[in-house]
Amino acid sequence: MKGLLSWAIRLLLLAVCGFLTAQSIRVARADWLATHGPADGIYRALALEPADAALLVRAALVRSESGDMSQAVDQQLLRAAAADPLNADVQMALGLREEFRGHNAEAERYLVHATYLDHTFKPAWTLINFYARTDQPDKTWPVIRSALRLDPLVFNPAPIFDLCWSQTGDSKKILGTMPERGAIPVQYLLYLLGTKRTDAAIEAWPRALAAAGTKVSPEVADALILFPDSMVAANRVPEAVRGWNELVARKIVLSGRLDPPAGVSVADPNFDFPLLNRAFGWRVATEDGLFVTKNSSSLRFELNGNEPESSVLLATLVPILPGRAYRLVWQSDASRLSSTQDPGFQFRIIQQPGEAATECPLLKTGDNGACRFTSLPGAGSARLELRYTRALGTTRAQGVLRMTSVRLEFVS
Repeated sequence: MKGLLSWAIRLLLLAVCGFLTAQSIRVARADWLATHGPADGIYRALALEPADAALLVRAALVRSESGDMSQAVDQQLLRAAAADPLNADVQMALGLREEFRGHNAEAERYLVHATYLDHTFKPAWTLINFYARTDQPDKTWPVIRSALRLDPLVFNPAPIFDLCWSQTGDSKKILGTMPERGAIPVQYLLYLLGTKRTDAAIEAWPRALAAAGTKVSPEVADALILFPDSMVAANRVPEAVRGWNELVARKIVLSGRLDPPAGVSVADPNFDFPLLNRAFGWRVATEDGLFVTKNSSSLRFELNGNEPESSVLLATLVPILPGRAYRLVWQSDASRLSSTQDPGFQFRIIQQPGEAATECPLLKTGDNGACRFTSLPGAGSARLELRYTRALGTTRAQGVLRMTSVRLEFVS
C-alpha cells in the first residue's frame, strides 16, 4: 500500500513538473516572439498567451501606432486598459484616438488620467500638446508649469520652451512658469542665449543665477559664463559686466571685479587668478613651439624657435566708455629673448564694434611700456592682444618673455 502511494505521489510530481515546464516553454517562446521574432511576433506571442496583460497592452499599442483607427483596435485598447489599469501608454493612445475623431472631452479625460498614472515627462508633454492643439491656453500653462517641475535629468525641456514661445511673445509670462530652483532656470537661460533672445535672457539671468546657488558644478559654471560672453556679442556690455561681477561675487568665477566708470577695465591686471579663456578673462595661445606657464603673479612665455611666424600670444576683452582717452600700461621682461632689439612682440587694441585698431610700440628689454588711444563714440569694449610677428630679416624668436602686469587707465 505504501509503495502504491509513493508511486502515485511521484507521478503527480512528475505531472506538475511537466506542466510547469511546458508552461515555462510557452511563456519563453511567447516572450521571444514578442521581442525578437518576426514583424507579427507580438500577435503570435499573444496567441500563445492570450491572458498575458503585458502582451495584450503591447499588441494593442502596436496596432494603434500603425495608424489602424478601426473599432477593433479601440476594443483591443479597452481590453488592454482593463487588463493593466495603471498603464499610462494605453490611456494616451485612447486619448489621441478620441482627439483624432474630434471627441475632445473624451480625449482630455484619457490624457489627464495618464498624467495621474505616470508623473514623468511623456504624459505631461502629450497633454500639453493636446491643449495647445485644441487652443486651450488656460489649461496649457498650468500643465507646462507642472511639467517643468519634473526631474530635469530625464527629459530635454527645449521642446517645452519652443512651445511656450509659439504660444506667446510675452517673455515675462514664460519666465513666470519657470521654477525658482533646480536646473530648469539655467537650461532656460541657455535656450534664450542660443536662440538670440537677448532681452528675455537678461530678464531670466537673476532667476538662473539664484537657482544655481553658490556651490555649482563645473558644467553649470560654464553655462553661466555664457551669459557675459553672449551679452558682449550682442553689444550689451553693461549687462555683461553686471553678470561678470555677480559671478565673481559668488566665486563662480575666480577673478577681479570690473568697474568701467572708475577706470577698472582689466579684470585681472596682475595675473593673480587662473586663466579663464572666457568673457573678460585672459586667453593664451596654444601653439606648437610655445609653452605658457603661470606663476603666482606673472605669465611666462617660452618660445623654442618653432612657433608660428605670427600669432596672438595673449588676449582679453575689456569694457570701455565711449569717447574717453585711455592708456594701456604693461610691465614685461624680454631680457631672456634671443633678439632684444626687435623681438616682434607688440600690443594691439581693437575697439568693438568698429574694429578700429591701435598698434602699440614694440616690447623691448625690461620694458615698462605705455600706449595711448581714444575710444570711439560708439565703442563699448575693446580686445587687448599681445601679438608676435617675426620681423623681416630675423629668425623666429627664442627664449622667454615674462609679463607681470597689463592694465588700462584713464588719461587725466
